[in-house]
Amino acid sequence: MPDFKTLSTRKEGSTLHVWLNRPDARNAWNREMNAEFEACLDEAENDDGVSVLTLRGKGPVFSAGHDLKELAADIVGGLIPKRPAPFGMHRAWYFSKPVVAGVHGYVGPFAWYLLANLDFIIAVEGTRFSFEDARRGTGSPGGSPLVMHFPPNVWKKLQMVGGWMTAEQAFDLHFVSRVVRDGDSLDAEVERWAAEIEKMPIKGLQAAKIGIHRQYELMGLAAMQLVQSVDPLDLNIYGPAALEWAKLVEREGLKVGLRDRDVEFDPEQSRI
Repeated sequence: MPDFKTLSTRKEGSTLHVWLNRPDARNAWNREMNAEFEACLDEAENDDGVSVLTLRGKGPVFSAGHDLKELAADIVGGLIPKRPAPFGMHRAWYFSKPVVAGVHGYVGPFAWYLLANLDFIIAVEGTRFSFEDARRGTGSPGGSPLVMHFPPNVWKKLQMVGGWMTAEQAFDLHFVSRVVRDGDSLDAEVERWAAEIEKMPIKGLQAAKIGIHRQYELMGLAAMQLVQSVDPLDLNIYGPAALEWAKLVEREGLKVGLRDRDVEFDPEQSRI
């Protein structure tokens, strides 16, 4: 496994443990992290000694989601973010080996989308799953597998007006597989799941995962990659509100931008 700038890895047996490793930036997902994660999956896919992968985050939170500083610069500069795949899902969706994710603290929108491409999610009590970026017009449904996880009224709340839920609510909606007490319990539970999965014949696991994903694609999931909240032929996917917010972030910083995004909204009303 190559050395990465934004990821940390360790192999134990046939399990490859991976951590998002930008703790000073709350593991915000930027282009470099995305490229390195895709490269990590490619390496693990081709390594016959890897049968299961885990994903966790270093520092106080799993991931803030998109790197909003990078996103704001893209919006101000008129740059359309590159899609993860031309006509398909994120690279993680096509990774054929099982992935167990362990999350804590906070899961921002892009991180939540990424988790929906994985297989099993363990969460620490009280972890906040957030889709509040919709409030300034920077959210867009695209081809998110989350649409297959939640009832329509939950997905509308998240996408249309910005919402959030706790780990316990995510468990009740069967998005999260287990909820644990703290970080130590999280590590133990993730590694216990990985050890259990290691006992399974890898070829059978891969065949099952690929088959299940193809079923969801036949139900229309892959085609949703082209879906946007505006005409898909219109490259200006961000409206005036998103542009003004992006300028504010560039001018006064991310803390001011996040305060501006959230100040008018009642957090309890936003909760699923």
